[in-house]
Amino acid sequence: MNGQCPQFRFGNDGQPCTLLAAASVQLNITDSLGVTVPFATIGFTVDGGPVFVGGCNGDCGNVVLAFELAGRFDIEVRALGFRPATRTVNVSLDDVGCHPVTQQVAVVLERDDTVALLAGVWLTSSFFGDTVLRFGDQGQIIGAIFYDQTIGGDGNFYVSYNGRPIRGVAGQPLQQEQAPEPTRVGDVFNWQTVTLGIPAGFQNAQMSADFQTLIGMLSGQAITYTRLSEAQIPNAIRDP
Repeated sequence: MNGQCPQFRFGNDGQPCTLLAAASVQLNITDSLGVTVPFATIGFTVDGGPVFVGGCNGDCGNVVLAFELAGRFDIEVRALGFRPATRTVNVSLDDVGCHPVTQQVAVVLERDDTVALLAGVWLTSSFFGDTVLRFGDQGQIIGAIFYDQTIGGDGNFYVSYNGRPIRGVAGQPLQQEQAPEPTRVGDVFNWQTVTLGIPAGFQNAQMSADFQTLIGMLSGQAITYTRLSEAQIPNAIRDP
C-alpha cells in the first residue's frame, strides 16, 4: 500500500545496512469462515502520524502496508457487508537495527447484520420516476434527488432528510423533510416515505450477495435499486 525506498543507514554494529525493502506489516483479511475477503479499504497511522489510506482489490490475503517503517501501526479495515475492524501492532527493527521485523496480522471481519449495509448512494428508475437515495455510515437516511419532477430550475427536487444536509444545486431550493429511519429484520430491509407527493423507498427488500442491488416493492410496484460507485455519485447528493 505505502512503499518507501530502502534508506541507506548503519546498523548497531556500525556496518552499513543492506538495501533491502523489508515489509513492515502484512495483513490477511478474511471473514469468520476463513474465506479471504476480495475487497477492502485500509487506513493506518504510524506513531500517530498522518493517515495513509489504500486497499486491496481482488485478493486481500497478503496485503503489505508499508516497507522499511518501524513503530506503532494503528490499523482500520473496512469492507462492504462487514463491520469495521481495528488492530494495533508494534513493529521493531531487527537485532542489528537495520530493517523492520515483518509482522503478520490476521484480520477477521464479522458480517454486518445492521442497516449500515445500506450506507452509500442508490439509484432507481421506476414507475415513480428516477430517484437517488443516500444513506449514511450507520444506514441513516441523508437525502434524495427526484429527477424531472418540476418545471422549475433543472427539473429536479433536492431533499435533505432529518436535518442532515446535502450539497444540492446552487440557486435551487433544498427541501427539508422528516422521515423514518430504515429498519432491518434478518435480510429484509424497509424504508418508506412520501416526499412532495412522491413515494420513495422500498418494502420487504433484499440485497444481492454482492451488495450492489436492492430489490423490493414500493406502493404495490416492484422496485430495484442499484448501488452507485464513487465516480457515479452526483455532486448534489454529497455533503455540503
